[in-house]
Amino acid sequence: MSEETRVLTVNLSRVYWGRRSNRAARAVRYLKEWIKRRLRAEQVLIEEGLNKLIWSRGIEKPPRKVKVKVVIEEKRETTTESGKKQVVPVRVRVGLVETEGTRQA
Repeated sequence: MSEETRVLTVNLSRVYWGRRSNRAARAVRYLKEWIKRRLRAEQVLIEEGLNKLIWSRGIEKPPRKVKVKVVIEEKRETTTESGKKQVVPVRVRVGLVETEGTRQA
């Protein structure tokens, strides 16, 4: 099965509500949970470039918004309770969007 790619913008400003001391780590966790909820994926892998972008300004000031490229690597077909067949992503890889003229790091 071929890989499916999507470009999404994730608003990370919610992680600024808590303590300052671990915002970047909370941003990574929030990003993983947001992708899991949005795509119903079981496993989310964050690429090194995206991780470096989140941590680039330190632990206290992660970016407020991040534009990410989501690649669905593996899918599985399941059956719901009502008998409908559904295709559910199993493994998803999240990385940076490569755009010209914009600086993300």
